[in-house]
Amino acid sequence: MWLELVYRPTSLFSLKQSSATNSAAKTLLCPSPYAVKMALLNAIITYDSLETAQKHFNLIKDLEMQFCLSEIISVNNCFLKIKKKKRSDSRGDEWDTFQSTVAFREYAYLDGDLKIAINLQKSDNGDETGLLKRWCTRINYFGKRGCFFQFLGFNPEEIKQLPKEYSKILNSKNLDLDSPNIIFPMDDFGKKR
Repeated sequence: MWLELVYRPTSLFSLKQSSATNSAAKTLLCPSPYAVKMALLNAIITYDSLETAQKHFNLIKDLEMQFCLSEIISVNNCFLKIKKKKRSDSRGDEWDTFQSTVAFREYAYLDGDLKIAINLQKSDNGDETGLLKRWCTRINYFGKRGCFFQFLGFNPEEIKQLPKEYSKILNSKNLDLDSPNIIFPMDDFGKKR
């Protein structure tokens, strides 16, 4: 069973792939499972407590998530002037001044709502599902600072089978080369703690 959450982007979205450098960061088109889980942990710590987040960390870490994006996404490539700390020549390892430089950034405009489906098979009882619902309502950003989303609601019914518009983890069984696909790696927690 899948719990479907609906969020509306209220600003441009940007989240670089973890393998990219800061000076040349291309954006993902949607939050990664890792970004959603970190936002969820942040909501738990902010509105409940650090102890609650620690108690439910394994539940959050093991959640399986899939995403359904809006049909229209526009990505803006730009160069920004930024300030970067400059390494001191005299001491070698200390930072003392800032220097102006340029950095490449991408920002995605999502023309529509973002749907996130969470697999509830890992949540063993209704209490955990209720907690997930409560915490998900408190999330207001994913990814970088300033990438705001507004929680709109839940699908009132739990979904047994996700529609084909949802993302999927690719393997040799479900790779369809005849239909248009966008393939990119996404971050998530590893199996070990």
